[in-house]
Amino acid sequence: MNADRGFTLIEVMIALVIFGLTAATIALANVQALTSARQIEEQTQARWVNQNELARIRLEDALPNAGESTREVTFNERNWEVDIVIRNVEMDVIGGFLRHVELHARPDGEEQVADVLRAVIGEAPQ
Repeated sequence: MNADRGFTLIEVMIALVIFGLTAATIALANVQALTSARQIEEQTQARWVNQNELARIRLEDALPNAGESTREVTFNERNWEVDIVIRNVEMDVIGGFLRHVELHARPDGEEQVADVLRAVIGEAPQ
């Protein structure tokens, strides 16, 4: 009998198991990379939505009143909800010329917030 003719069945099976484990590991890494890329894209777009809303608030003629509101915005062919919380900044020296603005952007219909932006806006005392 000539034992050098080829691979035994056990050698082929071990090679297939190693190949299968390697392929599964690579597939899992690709899925994780795609998930991370999608999250980063959503967070980036949510930041742009928040920055656009903050710019809109800053461009208004008067300083906004304290309170809470929700706006629906379309950005990059996607609908977003932005929760806006405006609070007065209480400082004896400055008076009521400052507002603390907090914006929470999330894709429309989702509960989880994708980005939070906080800023202080004000106007010159008269």
